[in-house]
Amino acid sequence: MATIGVGAGGPYAIVKELAKQVEAKGFDAMWVSETNQDSIVLASVLAQATERIDIGTNITLAFPRSPVVTAMSAWDLNELSGDRFVLGLGSQVRRIIEERFSADFSQPAKRMGEYVQAMQTVWRQERGEDIRFEGDIYKVLRPGLNGLGRAKDRKLPRSYVAAVGPLMVTAAATYADGLLGHPFTSDRYLADHVVPTVEEALDTAGRKRDDFTVCTGLIVAIDDDRDAAIRAAKTQIAFYGSTPNYRPVFESYGDGHLTDTLNRVFKESRGNPDAMVAAVPDEAVDRYALAGTPDEVKDRYADYAALVDHVIVGPPWFKQDFAYMGQLLWATLETLGPTA
Repeated sequence: MATIGVGAGGPYAIVKELAKQVEAKGFDAMWVSETNQDSIVLASVLAQATERIDIGTNITLAFPRSPVVTAMSAWDLNELSGDRFVLGLGSQVRRIIEERFSADFSQPAKRMGEYVQAMQTVWRQERGEDIRFEGDIYKVLRPGLNGLGRAKDRKLPRSYVAAVGPLMVTAAATYADGLLGHPFTSDRYLADHVVPTVEEALDTAGRKRDDFTVCTGLIVAIDDDRDAAIRAAKTQIAFYGSTPNYRPVFESYGDGHLTDTLNRVFKESRGNPDAMVAAVPDEAVDRYALAGTPDEVKDRYADYAALVDHVIVGPPWFKQDFAYMGQLLWATLETLGPTA
């Protein structure tokens, strides 16, 4: 059975206390994202608020940062947390990287592969290894100002890569320690596309499956009011599903046409939640989310946990009232927490 983590964010005072609850209820990890907050700063706060669980970023934006700077942050966070830190890297999409961060998005899968190798070079230099890395995009040709480090027995931070398409999945399986699957997914997409692609890439790279962690996110909406939970899940499915990059997820159940439908509705309604919800058929909720009463969700969760090594659960957030998001998150902790 897969281990289980919780994806959450918010004001620092709230997430600090939330992390304590996540730990108390027996979860294995807490994951933070990088939207309006810096993921590294947020992870450092949670690392100091907890004692047992892993603290991971899902995701830290890679391309706006130098891989050496990211490696230094991860090295320090892993020490701060007692080897509990997992650096989850993501590429984001071209227009965000170029138009918000003024960074280069060319060759994203190749870039990510070199990024991970550059970071690993920095970490191994900190352990005293006299090595260099010179790729086509990134290079690490010298150690830090104080020369090679002396932390010979320090564990390397774990690096995971967020991936949807086959090229990025292959990059993750070839160079990183794990893969972060998107919360917009299905059991068929995981079983028929993600896991086989990972296994093929690992085999090509001469790596063992046991040495690699496959994670998946899940859209989870739990409410005694079943209709409210279904509506929340539909809103999130509509948001993700309107993006052409995620068409393969819909195609896993023969629903590829929904991408065009949702994209059109999103544009015409300017993201109106009522219009988006109306465009999502009822059967899509069962295929691409876990939504319903606590018992319903608990029964279906095991189907996903059997496919991967780690599951990251989190409530819908698109067009959701903050208080209701908190209610959904608490219901998730109460329902899926191993010691809840």
